[in-house]
Amino acid sequence: MDYNTKNNAPPLYANGGVAVADPIPVPYDNLSQLRPPVATAVPVSSFSVKQGGNTNGARSSLPSFDIEKLKRQGFTEGMAKSLEKNKESFPVRFWIIDNSGSMSIQDGHRIVETDNKVQFVNCSRWEEIVETVSFHAHVSGELNAPTYFRLLNNPYNGCPSNFEVATNEHQGRGNDVLNAQSILSRTQPSGVTPLMEHVITVQQEIGELASVLRNDGQRAVFVIATDGLPTDRNGNCSSLEKSQFINALRTLEGLPIWLVIRLCTDDDDVVDFYNNIDNELELSIDVLDDFEAEAKEVHEQNTWINYALPIHRMRELGFYDRTFDLIDERTLSKREVRDYCRVLFGEDAFDGCPDPSTNWDGFATFTSILVNKEKKYYDPIRKKQRPLIDIVNLNRTYNDSGNCCVLM
Repeated sequence: MDYNTKNNAPPLYANGGVAVADPIPVPYDNLSQLRPPVATAVPVSSFSVKQGGNTNGARSSLPSFDIEKLKRQGFTEGMAKSLEKNKESFPVRFWIIDNSGSMSIQDGHRIVETDNKVQFVNCSRWEEIVETVSFHAHVSGELNAPTYFRLLNNPYNGCPSNFEVATNEHQGRGNDVLNAQSILSRTQPSGVTPLMEHVITVQQEIGELASVLRNDGQRAVFVIATDGLPTDRNGNCSSLEKSQFINALRTLEGLPIWLVIRLCTDDDDVVDFYNNIDNELELSIDVLDDFEAEAKEVHEQNTWINYALPIHRMRELGFYDRTFDLIDERTLSKREVRDYCRVLFGEDAFDGCPDPSTNWDGFATFTSILVNKEKKYYDPIRKKQRPLIDIVNLNRTYNDSGNCCVLM
C-alpha cells in the first residue's frame, strides 16, 4: 500500500534534487523534552553522506563481484544495478525495530527459500521481523549502504540497543552484518511500544544531515518495522498516545526523507491506523503488509506482474521508484510499464527498445526476449515458479491491435 504526497510524487528542483522546506516546529504536548531512556543517539553527524558515505568525492559503483553477490540474494542484475543507482539518491537508512512483548505472538510468517521454492513457515512476529531485518542488514553490507538500526526496547541481555552496518569505511562490512545478526538472534521480545520517543530521536539524527542531503539532492530512508499501536512507557495506548505519535511523525515534514512502515500484523485496528496516517501528514509514505498480502494488492491492479520476493524486499529497504509505488494502487500506463521493466532488467538492457506508446507490438516482443533470459521466480498468487512478467496478460491489458507476436 502506498501513501505519497498529494501529487503522488515528491516535487523536484530543476537540478533533479528533492524540493523540501525547512522543518516547521509543531507543538506536541512538550514531547520534544522526551528522550528514549534506553537508547542513545547514533553519532551520524560525523558521517559523510555524499556519494553513499564515500568521502573522496568520486561516485562509487558496485564492482562486478558485488553485483553477483546481490544476484545470489535473488535480485536480477537489473535490480542490483537499480539498487546501486538508488543509493546515490538515498545514501543513508535508519530503522526502528519493534521488539515489544506483542512481537512474541505466534501469527508471523517466516520466508524460507529452498531449491526454487518459497515456503512460509509459521512463527512469531519477532521471528518474522528478525528474518526481514537480517536480510536487509546483509544487503546493506553488500551495497555498502550506511544503515543505522535501533531496537524499540533495551534487550537486557548485554546487547546494545543500536547497531550499524557499513557506516565505517575502515571497518569490514562483513563484521557489521555478523554483529547485527548476532544481536537480533540473541534478543527476545519484551516491553511496550514507545514509537514516539524513537521517532523524535531519528528526526534529530536526520536533521543533523539535512543540509548535506539537500545540497546533494538526496534523501534519507526511514523504516519503521512494527506490529502494534504506539504506547507510552507504561503500555498505555489511548487516543493521546496515538495523537502524540502522529505529531512526532509530523516533525519529519520538511525533512528530506522517504518513510516506509513495515507492518508485522494482521490486526485490523493496527492496519487501519497506519493506513490512515497519510490523511494526517504531508509526508511521502509507503505502508507495507507482508509479502503475500502485498502480492494480492498488486495482482488486483496489474495481473501481469509476478510480485516476486525480491521486488517486495526492494520496497522494504526503501527503494524509491514511482512505478514501484503505483503497482498496488492502479493499472500502470504503457510508459510506466516500460519504466517498471527497466528496473527489473536494467537500463542498459532497454537500449533500442521501442516506445510502447507508439509501437506496442515491438515493445512486447522486445520485453518477451528479456523475460525469457531471466530465471523464473516464485509467484505468491499462483503458488508456483513463473516469469517476472506474464506476457500474455500484459498483452491482454495493453495491446490495442490484438495481433502482437510474443516469443515463448
